[in-house]
Amino acid sequence: MEPISTAVAAVTAASQAISFIKARINDVQSVADISEQVGTLFSAQKKLNEERNKQAGVSDISFKSSINTVLEAKKLNEEMQQIATLINLRWPKPANQPSTWQEILDHHNKVLREQKEAQEKARREKIRKAQELEETFKASLLIAGTIVLIIVLFTFIIITIADARSAPEEIVL
Repeated sequence: MEPISTAVAAVTAASQAISFIKARINDVQSVADISEQVGTLFSAQKKLNEERNKQAGVSDISFKSSINTVLEAKKLNEEMQQIATLINLRWPKPANQPSTWQEILDHHNKVLREQKEAQEKARREKIRKAQELEETFKASLLIAGTIVLIIVLFTFIIITIADARSAPEEIVL
């Protein structure tokens, strides 16, 4: 997908999620009822940030598209602040506790961190298995080489003994 169409798709998904949340915030019984939409917001924000970072590294992106991406990201941040306010008003918390939106952010960040840790663990395990396979291959080659060397030496000894027995004996006076 082109960077522009990816950004447009992210903005469209975010707009639909924002509309849904704003329309249903007073009807839902728990945050879980709008969690899919909040997840869509986070995904859209991530996509826009990725596109903006990609564009920062590419020199031939048009000036207009980079401005649009930045403005869309700013607009999405404003909308997310409004959603945060609506959620905090709908499910208020005592002053000494983190707000409902902060709990959502904390949970989201925790899940992202766990995903990154799981990916890193899988990457380390893959590297470990590759190293283990390499060590096994080296050991197998060493053992095979030793066996071949022993067979060659054993064959040489047998041929030498057979030649010595078949040679006529010289009588030395």
